[in-house]
Amino acid sequence: MHSLVAVVVASLVGFVTTQTIDPDTVPKALRSNWCLAQTTSCPLICLQTPGNSEAPEDNTCDADTLSFSCVCSNGISPNASEYSQTIPYFLCTESNNECVDNCAGNSGCQSACRTNHPCGAQEPKRVNITSTSTSMTKTGAATGTGIDYAGFATGSSGPGGKKNGGTAAIDLGQSYSAGIVMAGLFAGFALLL
Repeated sequence: MHSLVAVVVASLVGFVTTQTIDPDTVPKALRSNWCLAQTTSCPLICLQTPGNSEAPEDNTCDADTLSFSCVCSNGISPNASEYSQTIPYFLCTESNNECVDNCAGNSGCQSACRTNHPCGAQEPKRVNITSTSTSMTKTGAATGTGIDYAGFATGSSGPGGKKNGGTAAIDLGQSYSAGIVMAGLFAGFALLL
């Protein structure tokens, strides 16, 4: 019972103290990398929303204060906390790391830091959905050459029912490959004897 209370208290202390972090506690080089990731992610995030181009209206990040701006071409700022590789994501993960450090080796507390404060999208919207069709249609157009370029090794034939070069080579390999492998094994055993 006492350990449960200790975990809950440690989690609450971690929650209160890690909701924001002081940028100066993070090395400048790491903050610069975070800003680079943020400004790289902004155009990609904007492309996932309708009516936007890949050129945001505003895409800035200050490594000293970790303040950033991502305004898409339609004038809307996406919720950057729903994405990874953004400043809110990095602040959240750093906050969780500080929470874990404050747990002094208590694995229950450490687990609670990350479980109770997940970072990034929890239920991402599926913007680019690919649908699969079960119907098949024959496509193609006559080019006037009389040669069928249906693809390599598809069993297609050219004019007069003759196989094209790729198909013929594959058929030859399929026909003789087992024999060649068996002959090689036989020769290897003959050398051993």
